Amino acid sequence: MGLKEVLSRMKIVEIEPDATVADPLPAPAGAPAPRFSFDAGAPPKTVSPGPPADIRDLLGSMPPPKEIDEKALPVEPAEGGGGIPDFAAIFKSAGISDPPHGYSAYKVLEILSSPEFANLDSKAKAAALSGFLKMNPSGPVPITDVVQDAVRRDQALDKFEDFLRTKMKGRTEQIEKENRDLQAEIDALAMRNREKMETNRKALAEEEGRFARWQVIKRIEERKLFDAVAPFVETNPITTGSSGSPGSSGTAAPAAPSVPAAPDKESPA
Repeated sequence: MGLKEVLSRMKIVEIEPDATVADPLPAPAGAPAPRFSFDAGAPPKTVSPGPPADIRDLLGSMPPPKEIDEKALPVEPAEGGGGIPDFAAIFKSAGISDPPHGYSAYKVLEILSSPEFANLDSKAKAAALSGFLKMNPSGPVPITDVVQDAVRRDQALDKFEDFLRTKMKGRTEQIEKENRDLQAEIDALAMRNREKMETNRKALAEEEGRFARWQVIKRIEERKLFDAVAPFVETNPITTGSSGSPGSSGTAAPAAPSVPAAPDKESPA
C-alpha cells in the first residue's frame, strides 16, 4: 500500500494524479523544503529534497530539561507502581503536557501502530506520517514538534531516574547510619552484659569458695560431736559428710564397748 492509499483510507486526501504533499520537516534557510508527489499506481517520491535536519541542531535549540518538582508528584503514588508515580505524573512534575495540536509522541506512536501503517516500511511510514501531519485539519504539525516532545519526555524520565537515584542514595546513607548506631548499641550492651556475666561468675566463685571452706570446718565440728557420743551407741547418729540425713552419709560409729552382766545370785533355798 502506497502513501496515497494510506492517506486516502484515513480520509486525509483525495487521490489525484497531480496531488502533492509537502514534507513538514523544516529545511535550513535558503534550502527548498522536500515535497512529495503522487503518480497513479506509483509510490511517493521526493522532489527537490533539502539536506536533512541535523538532530544535534534540533536538540541544541531545545531549552534544558527542567528538574523534577517533588511537590508536583502525587502524595500517594498509583497502585501497582511499587511506590513510584506513573509516567503521566512524572511528565506533569517535569512541566510536560501534550502540545496544543494534540500530536504528542505517544499519539504519533498510536497512529504508526494503526493497521493502515502495519505493512509499510520505515521510509514509507515516515512519508505517510509526514503527509498525515501536513494535512492536519487544524493546521500543519511539524515533525520537529513530535521529536521534541519525545526528547522532552525522555529527558524527564532521565531526570526522574536521577531524582530517584539521589533519594535512594540518601535513604541508603540514612539506613546505614541507623544500622551503625544500632550495632554500636548492640556492641555496648554486649560489652556491659559480658562484664556483668564476668562479675557474676566471680561472685559465684567466691561464694562457692566460702561454702567449701565452711564445709571443711563443719566436718571438723561434726567429728567432735561424733566422738562425743561414740562410746555410748552402736550406730552413731552424727553425720560427718555433706548429707543432712542422720546416718545416710555419716561415718558409722564403732561399736560401744559392752558392759558384762552381773552374775545371777541364787536365791536361798
